[in-house]
Amino acid sequence: MVLRDQFPWRRPEKPSGSALKAELGHQPMGPEDIRSDVPFPSVKWATSPAAGKAYEITYVRLKFHTSRPESFAIYKRSYAGGPWEPYQFYSASCQKTYGRPEGQYLRPGQDERVAFCTSEFSDISPLSGGNVAFSTLEGRPSAYNFEESPGLQEWVTSTELLISLDRLNTFGDDIFKDPKVLQSYYYAVSDLSVGGRCKCNGHASECVPDEMGRLACRCQHNTTGPDCERCLPFFQDRPWARATAEAAHECLPCNCSGRSEECTFDRELFRSTGHGGRCHRCRDHTAGPHCERCQDNFYHWDPRTPCQPCDCHPAGSLHLQCDDTGTCACKPTVTGWKCDRCRPGFHSLSEGGCRPCTCHPAGSLGTCNPRSGRCPCKENVEGHLCDRCRPGMFNLQPHNPAGCSSCFCYGHSKVCAAAAGFRVHPIISDFRQGTEGWLTRGVGGSEQPPRWSRTGVLLSPGEEALTAPEKFLGDQRLSYGQPLTLTFWVPPEDSPPPVQLRLEGAGLALSLKLSNPNSPQDARQPGKAQLRFHLQETSEDADPPLPPFHFQRLLANLTSLHLHVSRNPGPAGRVFLTEVRLTSARQGLSPPASWVETCSCPKGYTGQFCESCAPGYKREIPRGGPYANCVPCTCHQHGTCDPNTGICVCSHHTEGPSCERCRPGFYGNPFRGQADDCQPCPCPGRSACTTIPESGEVVCTHCPPGQRGRHCEICDDGFFGDPLGLSGVSRPCRQCQCSGNVDPNAVGNCDPLSGRCLRCLYNTTGDRCERCQEGFYGNALAPRPVDKCAPCSCHPGGSVSEQTPCDPVTGQCSCLPRVTGRDCGRCSPGFFNLQPGRGCQSCKCHLLGSQEDRCHPKTGQCPCRPGITGQACDRCQLGFFGFSIKGCRACRCSPLGSASSQCHENSTCVCKPGFVGYKCDRCQHNHFLTAGGTQCQECPPCYALVKEEAAKLKARLTLMEGWLQGSDCGSPWGPPDILQGEAPWGDLYQGLHLLPGVREAFLEQTTGLEGTVKAAREQLRALSKGAHCAQASAQKTCIQLTDLEAALESSGEEILHAASVLTSLVIPQEGSGQPTNWSHLATEARVLARSHRDTAAKIKATARRALLASNTSYTLLWSLVEGRAALEAQRELEDRYQEVQVAQKTLGTAVAELLPEAERVLTASRPALLAAPAAPTQKSRAEDMDLKGKALEKTVALRERLATEAVQALQSTAQAALQKTEPFTKLRQEARAALTRASSSVQAATVTVTGARTLLADLEGMKPQFPEPKDQTALQRKASNVRFRLLADTGKKTRQAERMLGNAAPLSSSAMKKGREAELLAEDSAKLAKALLREGRQGHRRASRLTSQMQATLRQASRQAAASGARRQELEEAERVGAGLSEMERHIQESRVSLEKDIRALSELLARLGSLDTRGASAQTLNETQRALERLRLQLGSPGALQGKLSLLERESEQQELQIQGFESDLAEIRADKQNLEAILHSLPKNCASWQ
Repeated sequence: MVLRDQFPWRRPEKPSGSALKAELGHQPMGPEDIRSDVPFPSVKWATSPAAGKAYEITYVRLKFHTSRPESFAIYKRSYAGGPWEPYQFYSASCQKTYGRPEGQYLRPGQDERVAFCTSEFSDISPLSGGNVAFSTLEGRPSAYNFEESPGLQEWVTSTELLISLDRLNTFGDDIFKDPKVLQSYYYAVSDLSVGGRCKCNGHASECVPDEMGRLACRCQHNTTGPDCERCLPFFQDRPWARATAEAAHECLPCNCSGRSEECTFDRELFRSTGHGGRCHRCRDHTAGPHCERCQDNFYHWDPRTPCQPCDCHPAGSLHLQCDDTGTCACKPTVTGWKCDRCRPGFHSLSEGGCRPCTCHPAGSLGTCNPRSGRCPCKENVEGHLCDRCRPGMFNLQPHNPAGCSSCFCYGHSKVCAAAAGFRVHPIISDFRQGTEGWLTRGVGGSEQPPRWSRTGVLLSPGEEALTAPEKFLGDQRLSYGQPLTLTFWVPPEDSPPPVQLRLEGAGLALSLKLSNPNSPQDARQPGKAQLRFHLQETSEDADPPLPPFHFQRLLANLTSLHLHVSRNPGPAGRVFLTEVRLTSARQGLSPPASWVETCSCPKGYTGQFCESCAPGYKREIPRGGPYANCVPCTCHQHGTCDPNTGICVCSHHTEGPSCERCRPGFYGNPFRGQADDCQPCPCPGRSACTTIPESGEVVCTHCPPGQRGRHCEICDDGFFGDPLGLSGVSRPCRQCQCSGNVDPNAVGNCDPLSGRCLRCLYNTTGDRCERCQEGFYGNALAPRPVDKCAPCSCHPGGSVSEQTPCDPVTGQCSCLPRVTGRDCGRCSPGFFNLQPGRGCQSCKCHLLGSQEDRCHPKTGQCPCRPGITGQACDRCQLGFFGFSIKGCRACRCSPLGSASSQCHENSTCVCKPGFVGYKCDRCQHNHFLTAGGTQCQECPPCYALVKEEAAKLKARLTLMEGWLQGSDCGSPWGPPDILQGEAPWGDLYQGLHLLPGVREAFLEQTTGLEGTVKAAREQLRALSKGAHCAQASAQKTCIQLTDLEAALESSGEEILHAASVLTSLVIPQEGSGQPTNWSHLATEARVLARSHRDTAAKIKATARRALLASNTSYTLLWSLVEGRAALEAQRELEDRYQEVQVAQKTLGTAVAELLPEAERVLTASRPALLAAPAAPTQKSRAEDMDLKGKALEKTVALRERLATEAVQALQSTAQAALQKTEPFTKLRQEARAALTRASSSVQAATVTVTGARTLLADLEGMKPQFPEPKDQTALQRKASNVRFRLLADTGKKTRQAERMLGNAAPLSSSAMKKGREAELLAEDSAKLAKALLREGRQGHRRASRLTSQMQATLRQASRQAAASGARRQELEEAERVGAGLSEMERHIQESRVSLEKDIRALSELLARLGSLDTRGASAQTLNETQRALERLRLQLGSPGALQGKLSLLERESEQQELQIQGFESDLAEIRADKQNLEAILHSLPKNCASWQ
């Protein structure tokens, strides 16, 4: 709280010295007192508003009655009796008078408790009434944060003020120092005001006199002191702080829990807890900074109650301090409120606590006595700690009520222990698979299976007895003392029914009571409840119970186990018995069964349970069982007796119930009781003997098989050896081994000493008749005589010598070179003419001309390819050419124009005079066919005149064309795509002058290929050496290497043949101006199209046959499903394989037919391409044929593609079906390989067809180039730029075709080999099919699955058929489009014929130039051209090359308009010349006009 007071000093109404004195209450200080001898005396004036009370001064104001002093100062005291501190200085000479600078100011951070000096109020004026105001906070940087500045708070604090008036202001009279004048100056203060407030640090709102009469603050906020500078004595919970406008900082009372009135402030306590009040002199035995807890060893359960002493036992407690309840902290073994007694299980309390009870948990009934430590033991347990069984007991267990089980030991011993080597083995009936042999007995006594479900055995209402099966009966001694657990399923909130267990056996019967009579349901498994019985006498429901020995005797022969269940009839739910578990034991390791005993037996007993008599003892009662006693037995000192029967187990070679006779094979007197009473018989194998009483001689009575004699010293007939070693080393008699090749009924089959066979049969020989005689072969050890040795029968002509024997095992004779067969009766493949002593001759079939490297075995004739003849197939037939791996092709020379039916190697024929052409099928230039059609006759002389006029006209057109080219408008004389280089390179012209260079390039390439083949053959020879072909193991590899070498040799010969063909190639030297018979080319194109159509039909038929094969496989699968006979399945497979072979042959035939056609067309088209066209009259007919050929080619290609897709689809379908049948896997793989190779052949043929298609494109490209004869010259000049590229492309295609033709032969032979392998596989598949039919049910199930899969396959085939239909519709649509195109072409031809006027012919010529932007007479044509150019510009986009050219043409259009007039005049002259030529033409003979 801020308090602002003003000192009670008031300015008097009339300022005078007496008034001031009265106002201030000091000694009189009038003017007379100020005067002195000193000119300017210093006057000090102290004020004390309230003695000893501090104030916070805000300002000091002085008002002088006189002029203000030249120098004066204000001082203060901060506390009573303190030193005077400067407050403010006023002087015109601050530095001189006070040693202070004038106008000082402070910066933030500097000490603000500094007095300033100023000259502001030191002037002499005004002479009266001058004011001096001093603000204590002015110029202090922290004035605006006064509450937070302790320095400023101290600066403004004052108890007394002193005003020191140090020098007067004069008018210079001090210079003259006139005393009278100086005495007129004095100090006079008319008013003094001090502004401030009591210093109460913000904790009081007023100051009042205290009982001493001194001013003091009336403190608030629990503070005290004159300035409220401290907290009240009991309000020390936090440190005192000055009150601010934001916070009062009230002093808080100490928290002493009402148990103290004294406290002090503890800064460390405040820093750690936030509460600094520390209480003193706590009452009620409390302690702590706030009296919040009891003193040590005291407690209270309620904070409002006084603390009580703990009274903890000094020996039993960990410490004397207890908790809030008075409970002491006990040592681990001590218990009690005050830790004054031992915990259960501990005894004898002492300083160390209680000692633990060491009672054995299994043998004691509870804890030990807490004072004596003695343990209470179970019935069968003894010892101070109940840690050992009583005598006659063992197996101390916690679950045993008696502690230990009694020893059983069949009553022969009372000392036993737990046996090792036994593990827990439960006997369980869980009723998951049925009743498991349990029976129920009703009221009538009949037993029957109980009612069963998957839950368990249903218990009927009322009483019911369940009888256990065999596995719960018998010897159950190992279950003694173990539980029998019954698990029931009962309705919720219900309990299991009452059950009684009854045991019967060993003539005893007893009932057992439950070990857990009140068994609740298992909380984790609702509805499940268990009842438990312990098989022990302590659980017997009788008093007194059966002794332990008799209880175990009952378990040793348990004959019956009954469960008597009683259920009250009512609305309760059904109850099921879900499991019966009997804990037993068997031999094992884990988990151990410690309840099984092992007995320490007395003398005469042995065994784990003393169940057997020891050696030398027997049952007192024969077969009396384990309960009978054991007594010693007597066996004449020759052994021990049987413990059960008492019969002796004799030794020393004796026998009998009492060892009273010798064993067979021994003789002597056993009654002497010596170990050597019985001696062995001197017979082989210790067979029986006897002693002749008269002579005492020992005679053998039972010789071993195969021996005879008095001492068995001789081998019997059919045996050999020396049993007694009469002839050397002793050897037992063994049966003679003659491999079954002797008569068993004969005598003397073998030697009796050596065993060598003497009478071998069936052409065998050897010591054991184990091999064939010389000249025979076979297996002498075969079981049947017919399979044994047979004569060699070597062929006299093919074998090396008749006296040389054959191989005794295989029968292979030694053959002459190139002869094969077991008996050397036939030539090897590739050889013929078997001759005695010389072998066979080589077929020498030509690798290219023959179909295979075999010939007729008698005549040696090789199988030749089409068009090839000769015994070795090494030359073409008459009228054929082109010897290659595909055979020879027919020359097809014209019988009319050719001099011979034989042609050259390049298929060109030798023509008669007047005939020209590759096939001599047309007349020479300036010749025509006579009316009889037998020869070509030269045209009449009048044709020369027409030729001269035509040459003149052609020269003028050439000049015009050159002029047009000079104006940059002559380049586009052909279609834009051709002239701009965008057309295919194979559709223009070739020059004859380039052919020699091309032939040289071909020869160079042929030479390079020949070198490559030689290098490959060298590498092949190196591989043959590395493979060691001389060894038999590498025979297959060497055969493959030989085949590769033969193929390389064939390739080399073909390359040499090609080189010879190129060398001898005859190039027709026909000029470019000669006429060309385009009708012949069209005829060949028509023939080629017809061949394509036939090929497509064949492929379609092949696809249809493949579909038929797929249907056949489907029928086969159904026959397997229906279980038909194996022969039918084999027959179907054979038919299917024949269809595959037919399809393969059909494909091969199609390829063989297609390739010669393609080659022929290729050969025939080359000269046509080289020759210049000059037959405009036949042009339209060639165009028609070309278009039809193109349409047919498209149809063939489409049908070929559809057929290929159908074959592939059917192949994939058949493959998917065959994958489901394991027996056909190998056949499918081989067939797929064969189809792959056939497909390769088809692809090769397809490539050839592509070449033919390219030739047709060439023909089509020629079609638009020759609309009129006058265009030919310009186009020939334009075509010279691309001739070289066309020739190179043609050569490339030729090489591709040759490579394809070269690969067809190995592909075909490989396909044939695969076909033979497929035939063998088909036979194996038939055998596998027989095995499949024998599989029965398993095959039927597999067939059912295959049926569904085959149906899916049929659905897929249907979809493919639908797709084929769609493709067929597309083909028909393509044919309709082709028909439309033909109709369109017809209309175009009609339009072209209608262009009779010359101006339209010239307009068409200008349209080819692409520069028809003219205005004039041909405006309509020019407009059409402009529109065509506009469409072309839109297609190509802008800017482009064409647009630039059009711009150039537009710039020159004006010049062309001027030049058109010159064209028209020239055109008129040309028209006149044309009319003259037409008149001459009409007057010529009809046959001479065919050149047009």
